[in-house]
Amino acid sequence: MVIVKSKRANTLLENLHYFKTSKSPGMRNYPGEAFDLWVDMERDQQNVKNLSFFGEIEDWQKIVLESMACLMIGKDISKLEQLSLRECEAFLRDRNSELALENIPDTAENTFKKLFTWLRLWPVNKSGETYSFPNEKGPFRNLKLADKVRELKGFLNSPDIIELYQGMLRPELVDVDDLTVFIEVPYQSEKERAVFEELHLLGVEAFQEEKLNFIPEA
Repeated sequence: MVIVKSKRANTLLENLHYFKTSKSPGMRNYPGEAFDLWVDMERDQQNVKNLSFFGEIEDWQKIVLESMACLMIGKDISKLEQLSLRECEAFLRDRNSELALENIPDTAENTFKKLFTWLRLWPVNKSGETYSFPNEKGPFRNLKLADKVRELKGFLNSPDIIELYQGMLRPELVDVDDLTVFIEVPYQSEKERAVFEELHLLGVEAFQEEKLNFIPEA
């Protein structure tokens, strides 16, 4: 169990500013399994203007998100590439030598990193060029193979994916088998594997299929 120790962290918990008590219409559901979380971000080109959260998560996680928002408001969105759970925890300390949060799980750093990466790809204009799966076609799992291929290619060529793979070889669709998608993609370095994990999260969100499985093929 994570223990909230610092006065600063407890004060934030008692006066949550960015974590809301209800979900607003503009919020997007985070597709990762680690959080039941809804998020809205207001951007001015590359700068983060505002953040808001809603969801059923633990108190210490709420405080980390409050910390993250404090560190990001007014900053360039690219800062999320380097932002870490450790930096958020350090922001919450009363003194540099004393932990603000104790007993944080070892897996939490990677869990929050995935969330930060997802936020970095937040569209400047949500109603603009981003890929949107046509719901009138019914669930993705029920589409014919040709339709699945067409939608997946549209997704892989969307601005979000182009930005995600900027400076890298772009992912190419190889095959589809039910909800398993084989993609030719760089997957050697730690960075390439992390980017592919984000590609998978974006795919789950775009097609609203929790069991959608992306398989990398070099």
